[in-house]
Amino acid sequence: MYEVAIIGAGVAGLNCARQLQAQMGNSGKILVVDKSRGLGGRLATRRLANTHADHGVCYIKAQGDRFRQEIGELVDREILRLWTDKIHRWDGRGDIQAPAKTSACYVSATGATAIAKYWARDLEVIGDRTITNIQPIDRGWRIEAQDWSAEARQVVLAVPPAQAAEIVRNAVEPDCLTQLQLIEFTPVITAMATYPAALLPASVELGWQGIQCQDHPSLGWIGLDSSKQLSPPQPVLVVQSNAESAMQYFESPDLMAVGQELLAAAAVLVPWFAQPKLLQVHRWAYAFTKNPLSSPWITAQTAAPLYLCGDWCGGNRVEAAYLSGLAVAAQILR
Repeated sequence: MYEVAIIGAGVAGLNCARQLQAQMGNSGKILVVDKSRGLGGRLATRRLANTHADHGVCYIKAQGDRFRQEIGELVDREILRLWTDKIHRWDGRGDIQAPAKTSACYVSATGATAIAKYWARDLEVIGDRTITNIQPIDRGWRIEAQDWSAEARQVVLAVPPAQAAEIVRNAVEPDCLTQLQLIEFTPVITAMATYPAALLPASVELGWQGIQCQDHPSLGWIGLDSSKQLSPPQPVLVVQSNAESAMQYFESPDLMAVGQELLAAAAVLVPWFAQPKLLQVHRWAYAFTKNPLSSPWITAQTAAPLYLCGDWCGGNRVEAAYLSGLAVAAQILR
């Protein structure tokens, strides 16, 4: 039996596990389980032909000292590097606006997934396991997936609230389920595009790395992802929808057409954006929390300890997820 089983290998789950393992020792006491074969949740990198793109989190930045310290460690390990301290703005009606110096934005030259891989390097992580239920047992829990199960004294669910509610539906009181069901998210659709290598000089001459699209009718973000790489072989563009556009087209049977529309909207700035060499599209159902909780984690009234955490506890960004995972670990270690 594990001491703690953590469901979800995103930012919150991995950092909860790291903190627990650092205190409890590396003796098979901590297990991380995820439905995906990869790590990191929205710290996601899509491998494309001869290149890659971050199609979830666009960059990392810190507001508080604790996360700033973590970023410093990742920079020292050459996992992160400073990308820019100027994110431009555009509303779709005129030229882009260059703001004054803003918070430092950090990225991985090899893709955001590298951050999650570093955090998971000493952990026991089992992927490709969709947890469908948890059952109370003597002094603990049994977590269950298809043709697989494990037992633990304590369980942490570091997944979106809707997924957590489905997993714990038979194990917690109705008030807890109601609390989870009231938390709302906004979706995002991401288009990833590559372009001929001959356009690399033109991409460098654009003079910006990323654009926040505020009050734009359809876009939320335009990012020149190839600028994150040390020696990019070709231009790579990541365009993300805003919430309204994502909700309108999220169930579209033709996602490629949706992606092309996102590129066409960005091509108002740069015409060649509309003519990619390669286009891929991804949907994120739980991109940003609309109404995050004020507490960094919650617990349920159960016979054995059960905790829930994530970026929806205290915020909706990477830093909130990171702090949420650490807070749960600190509670377990008390």
